[in-house]
Amino acid sequence: MKIFEKIKGIIKEKGWTVVHLHNEIVSIFEENAVIYLTLHRTLNGKTKFRESTLHQVAAALSTTPKKLREDTDEQETSTRYDYNQNAFLEIETTNLKFLTAKLTLMGGAITTTEQDPIERGEFMKWIHGLQGEMVCVVATPQGPEQHTIKKGDSFYFNSTQPHHFENKTRKKAECILIQNPKYL
Repeated sequence: MKIFEKIKGIIKEKGWTVVHLHNEIVSIFEENAVIYLTLHRTLNGKTKFRESTLHQVAAALSTTPKKLREDTDEQETSTRYDYNQNAFLEIETTNLKFLTAKLTLMGGAITTTEQDPIERGEFMKWIHGLQGEMVCVVATPQGPEQHTIKKGDSFYFNSTQPHHFENKTRKKAECILIQNPKYL
C-alpha cells in the first residue's frame, strides 16, 4: 500500500476531507503549515511526501510519522543504535537469521567495546568498507589486534572477543556489517 493511500483511508474513516485535514494542520502549524495545493497533490500521489509534510499530517491526525509508514511502501526497515553522537549503527529489521547493518563513524569517533555472548555459541562478524577508513580493534589472548578497513576492504572475526571500532581520520567512514547468527 502507498502511504498516501493509507492516509486517505484514515481521513475517510474520520469522516474528514482534505480541506478539513489542511485546516487541522493550519491550526497547529499556522504560517508554517504546508500549503493546500502541495497537500492535495501529495495525497493524490502526484508528489512524494516530504518529511516535514508527513510530520504535519501525523500531528493533525494525532499519530506519528512512524505509525503512518507502517504497512506501507515507506515502512521503516532499519533501527538506529547510537553509540554516541559521532558513531551509530543502522540495523536492518528483517527476518534473516543473520544481522545486517551499516556502521557510520564520523571523524575521530570510537564505539564502545562490545562482544557477543560466548555461552550462546560462535559468532562471526564480517565487515566491508564502503567509505573512508576505520580500524576494528579486537582483543585476543595475545593482545589487541588492529585491522584497518578501507573502502573495498573486507575483514571477519569471532565477535565473542571484545572489540570496538575507531575512525582515526577526520573524514566520515562507513562499512557494512554482517553477523552470523543474529544476536541483539
